[in-house]
Amino acid sequence: MPLIGVFLIVLGLFLAAGQLFKEAQFGASAFFLIVGVILVLFGMRDRSDLALYAGVFISALALSDLLSSMGVIHGSGWGTLFLGLGVMAIALVRSSAGRRWGWALGIGGLLALWGGSDVAASNLNFPTDRLIGPLLIVLLGLYIVTRHRGARTF
Repeated sequence: MPLIGVFLIVLGLFLAAGQLFKEAQFGASAFFLIVGVILVLFGMRDRSDLALYAGVFISALALSDLLSSMGVIHGSGWGTLFLGLGVMAIALVRSSAGRRWGWALGIGGLLALWGGSDVAASNLNFPTDRLIGPLLIVLLGLYIVTRHRGARTF
């Protein structure tokens, strides 16, 4: 329990400093990225889905903030894109261990598609957000067609 208290104190100080100083925001993002990576490593070691997903969520958002504060990336949607890629990576890790990956791959793909369209719209000045609805309908149709085709017995 004392370790959780120390973590919350450091977290609160980083968040408060990040609101006041731009340099502290960089430090807070780096801190959360480290926390997220540690959670991912614990999740892989202990086979804990909760730690794995929490680590990917924290890492994705912290990486987006860190790269944005460094000036490497610009625009919106990066956090969602990184989160989608992280969830898809979890699905692939789970499938290599012989576990199911269907819903995680689907959710991750949708998040990556959503974030990627925001990134493209903000960086390319192309209205990709108008294409997401039709693309999701096509993907749903492909899923239904391939699911029913594979279940058919002769």
